[in-house]
Amino acid sequence: MIHTGSITQNSLRKPLEASDFHIIRLWHEIASSAVIKDASDIHIEAQQNSCIVRFRIHGDLCLFKAYPKTDHIRLITRIKILAKLDIAEQRLPQDGRLAITVGDSIGREIDCRVSTMPTLFGEKAVIRLLKTTNAELDINHIGLTDHQLGIVKKCLNLRHGLILVGGPTGSGKTRTLYSFLNFLNQPHLNLCSIEDPIEIRLQGVNQIAYHPKAGLHFNAIIRALLRQDPDVMMIGEIRDSETAKLAISAAQTGHLVLSTIHTHQALSCIERLRYFGIEPHAIAQNILLISSQRLIRYRDSSMGRFAIHEVLPFTPKLMTAIEKCVSSTELGIIAGEEGFRSMRQAADALLNQGLIDQSVLIDELP
Repeated sequence: MIHTGSITQNSLRKPLEASDFHIIRLWHEIASSAVIKDASDIHIEAQQNSCIVRFRIHGDLCLFKAYPKTDHIRLITRIKILAKLDIAEQRLPQDGRLAITVGDSIGREIDCRVSTMPTLFGEKAVIRLLKTTNAELDINHIGLTDHQLGIVKKCLNLRHGLILVGGPTGSGKTRTLYSFLNFLNQPHLNLCSIEDPIEIRLQGVNQIAYHPKAGLHFNAIIRALLRQDPDVMMIGEIRDSETAKLAISAAQTGHLVLSTIHTHQALSCIERLRYFGIEPHAIAQNILLISSQRLIRYRDSSMGRFAIHEVLPFTPKLMTAIEKCVSSTELGIIAGEEGFRSMRQAADALLNQGLIDQSVLIDELP
């Protein structure tokens, strides 16, 4: 059984009408079906003459159902109420959260992130199901090879430096970052995170969501956190020059910093940081490792997807090459000589094992 929120007569100024029960049942049908089908996102879209609901399952959007257009506004309103959003505001995007309670033996709640956006024929809502549990954040079970895992754990046990997780949108890098944070979640460490938004709630971690409308920007939070005696800082994403410089500065001053960066390969993260104005010496001396990843499909597509990684540790030889500003091609050669194996090389091995199809090498890897 799945509970998706309820409204009682005592909580309203007037009794529920038949149309209210209809929308409650409709949302229950959508939410419960999304959970059963293992969807990661629910898309509720306004078309000219209908309300379309689609689920993202293993990376692909699939049509769930088309409902009458008359249901659309009331369904969006229901979701806004559950997510504590302004139901009167239909011209601007809004973000919130709601919970879906799975009525199993432990009464588990699935936290959901809600985003609404005005479109031509009405508001669109996207509900992301944040189903990751602490057990799923076990660093030993995120797809790293034994060799890669040894490198990562060694760097995570250091007390200062910057660890980056790269990859495109939807590549699973957020789960990897949380897995690193979960590995470090020990009582003797002060762990802090700055996120936009907070995707997974971790007990023992001081998680902060940035709020620019209230003047609480990423950079202001980082500066304040440096006065909070942190041992480990997680920055959700390095997205601009100022955030990059602050992350490097925090690593220089005796903190272990974890973050993501939007790049397609581990080596391209170095060029990205140069673009943000980080000096080659600062890159070489402060980064511990860069991990990059993709989610790729098993040969048997009904098994879903799994993460394939490349892990680039900053060895002395690589650090020297970065400081000398050698080309990306030369960096790649040096990294290979130091034992680095790209995702393409890892995929070749998986192909030989029969775990993935040849199309993966063409369609899903750089």
